This record gives sequence, C-alpha cells and structure tokens, in this order.
Amino acid sequence: MKLQKELTRRIDDFGGIEKLTLELRRYRTISSEKKWFDNMIIYFNSLYTRVFDIEATAREYRQASLDTITFLQRFNQSRNEDTIVFLIDLIRYKLERVRGVRNISQTTMD
Repeated sequence: MKLQKELTRRIDDFGGIEKLTLELRRYRTISSEKKWFDNMIIYFNSLYTRVFDIEATAREYRQASLDTITFLQRFNQSRNEDTIVFLIDLIRYKLERVRGVRNISQTTMD
C-alpha cells in the first residue's frame, strides 16, 4: 500500500481529517508558535486533496519531520493530548517506512 494511502487510513481510523484539523486549529490558538500548526494543517489536509510522492518528500524533509516531533513533544509535556501523541506516532511511522530507502538515480548509457 502506498504511504499516502496508509497515512490517510490511519487518520481516518483516528477520527478523520475533520477532527484532526479541528484539533490542530485548537492547539494553534493556544500556541505561541502558530506556524507549526499551520504547516501541519496544510500538510495533513493535502494528503486528502492531491496525490504526491510522500516517500520522496519524507526522505527529503526528514529533518523537518524530526523537528516537528520535537516541537510536539515539548508542546504536549504538560497537556498529555491524545491527538498530539497520535501525530507524533504518525510522523514516526512515516519516517520509519522510508528509512533505508534511497532514490534510484537514472544513469544514461553512452
């Protein structure tokens, strides 16, 4: 199964993109670092609105995903929100799925 399909299935099993978006918007209102939640809202909603190579972007933006996990862990320290725990697990799952996978470069033969 393609990673994009797996991620949307996990979101659906958690309660759906509408629930996730509402929760992210709620967290945004109480956070001083709104850009993190803006980016997550855009990213997770885009999984439902267009098809793209999640595997390649996960590898290319690995550090951004790790930074997001760190931010979410700090944000959740005093809150213990199930949705934040879900997001951390979802991002870790995405990174684990692409770990060790490399892009195959095309070579030309003369």
